[in-house]
Amino acid sequence: MSSRLCATWPAVGFLLWPPGLVSAQNRVFPNVPSFERPEASPRVHGLAARVISAQRGDSRFGNEAEAEVALGENFPILALRRGRYPITLGFGSQVYARFSLADSKSALISNDWLVELNSTATFGAWSLTLEAYHESSHLGDEYEDRFDARRLDWTREVLVGWASYSRGSWRFTGSASYALRDELRLRRPGASFGVDFRQPPRRGKGAVRPVGGLYFDALAATSWRVSVSFKSGLVLQAAPGSREIGLAIIAHDGLSTQRQFFREESRYVGVEVRFDL
Repeated sequence: MSSRLCATWPAVGFLLWPPGLVSAQNRVFPNVPSFERPEASPRVHGLAARVISAQRGDSRFGNEAEAEVALGENFPILALRRGRYPITLGFGSQVYARFSLADSKSALISNDWLVELNSTATFGAWSLTLEAYHESSHLGDEYEDRFDARRLDWTREVLVGWASYSRGSWRFTGSASYALRDELRLRRPGASFGVDFRQPPRRGKGAVRPVGGLYFDALAATSWRVSVSFKSGLVLQAAPGSREIGLAIIAHDGLSTQRQFFREESRYVGVEVRFDL
């Protein structure tokens, strides 16, 4: 038996021994809150269905009723450090698809895809996250055929630093980003800021609680035009720590949240139903 294999057996035995199993379970897929963007961010975690009224349409469909489906989540996968000041490594993926409700075939307008790695360190009321993600965007087949449109090569790999401070029902979050890779050769920096309100759950009880937020976002690629997103609604949680169901009014004014139309102005109001995964 090789010396390398002999050295491996003690480690395997430790993991198979009951205390070792407990230690591994505490470190892998730890039971800690996952990293999430500000409450009003158009990019969300969970399963979300939105129906919106586009007052200023960003695609060639113009002003109309549209629907958007978002599916994704971020999962803590490894506790790099536990205790009072934990550090966790997370993995997530998301997809967003926008449909025209005015079109007889409910044409798919575009879909955006994102996959990410992140690491979060928590220091009391402060939370610091370093996120690296790959993002791509595509036009819907029906939209391409109807308007003879061509897809923009929105392929980006972005590094983002997030800092958030929580106090009572309030959370304040800011970010700075830089595109490490950009197929459109756009200017690379970006920044955002969010203010969230989320009433804490009662001890040992589930409840219906109000939530809301404002989110400001800007990119050098679009000359730092500031986009503003708004959210106000309620979440239902059967018990503390359980999954949430949310219902909210949403609004957006600024540039398109669809990456295929990133230079186009967009204004909408709508309703969002969201389920935690």
